[in-house]
Amino acid sequence: MSNEKKKSRGPWGTGIRVGPPGLDMAGVAALLVQNPAAGFRRIQEELIDTGKFRLQDIRDLRQMFNRLADIQVPVQMPVFGEVRTIDSSAFPLLVGNLMVKAMNERHDEIETIGQELVQELDDPKKITVVANITNLDTAGKKGVPEGEDYPMISAGEEKTEIRHRRDGRRIALTMEMIEENDVAGFVELVNALEDFSRDIVEEQTLQRVTDNAGSAAAAAEPYVYRPDGAGAALFSATANTPGTRAPNGTRLTNTALVDITDMEAARSRLFSMLNNRLKRFNVPMSEVIVLVPDALRPTLATIQSSQWVPGVLGENNIWGPAGDYRPRMLSSPKLDDISTTAWYMGRPQKQFRRKWKTRMEYVTLTGNTQRFLEARIGFQARLGWDVEVGAITYEHWIQCLSGVTAPTAV
Repeated sequence: MSNEKKKSRGPWGTGIRVGPPGLDMAGVAALLVQNPAAGFRRIQEELIDTGKFRLQDIRDLRQMFNRLADIQVPVQMPVFGEVRTIDSSAFPLLVGNLMVKAMNERHDEIETIGQELVQELDDPKKITVVANITNLDTAGKKGVPEGEDYPMISAGEEKTEIRHRRDGRRIALTMEMIEENDVAGFVELVNALEDFSRDIVEEQTLQRVTDNAGSAAAAAEPYVYRPDGAGAALFSATANTPGTRAPNGTRLTNTALVDITDMEAARSRLFSMLNNRLKRFNVPMSEVIVLVPDALRPTLATIQSSQWVPGVLGENNIWGPAGDYRPRMLSSPKLDDISTTAWYMGRPQKQFRRKWKTRMEYVTLTGNTQRFLEARIGFQARLGWDVEVGAITYEHWIQCLSGVTAPTAV
């Protein structure tokens, strides 16, 4: 047997270890007492960030609470635009950072499509005003003869508003959960909080890009399109509505998604839209998205996977795998809650902005509070956000209905 001294396999040389039987809380406490800021930074960087210590790896919540609750760690947090240093108990800090790591991992596992339909925008204001520049070529000339002055081009503005909606939820770790070491129950609460936040933002985004309320038969708030601050229906079958850049309107009626003729009708309507010079767009089909509820996904998949036009001998399907028209399909069962028959085509990211007044914000609170006195709450956390989706224009996205009646607002 070799006499060579074995090297420590732990991340630190302080006796602190990871893995069964879990983190040595006595060692963690000793490290934090010696240097709270530097010690906690090492825990974060060497254990939590690397995934060596996770929320589900906690072995004894009660011991963790008893060892860390009274240790104060200086932390920096933004308060009214300034960064201030305050002291916080090590227990909620450690549990809170483990929660954030768990929620981020959970966030990456949940599939959503909302981010594919919008451009993200950060703005701390309650009401964001977006000004679109419109070019007004009043001269109407085609070419400039030699010796003549170049004509002037003027510019106008179209202003639209994007508002905000604050939301969020709290989570509590009771002293009973700590005393009974209910780690599994706490992990489920954390997962539920992340699932809830993602669900709410996804549903809100889909309701806005379909203008579920503003373009319903009985139009009402919230409107996704607010020219000059006034709510207006985004989808209309009326010519030149919502504006002159939609000469045939933004809604197709009696166009259920059945076969390639419906796809062609939608494409033709999309290609009839005009730019701010009242000229047609060049719309690469590779940039186009077709958004369908889950009920229509098999139909669209069949259309896009069929090489030949059904019922027509030897005619190539232009929407098929070898065709020229290959838009991207996006689908979500959440759309079925809005309508199982309405579908959409266009370039939504050119039209919609998802404005974050406040990004996902996480705050923890230790048990040494009034809530501990009132209800034996050992730990509280709040996940909050403020987000809204707005349309800055109307000519890049069309709605197709199977009949003439718009979906009911949900």
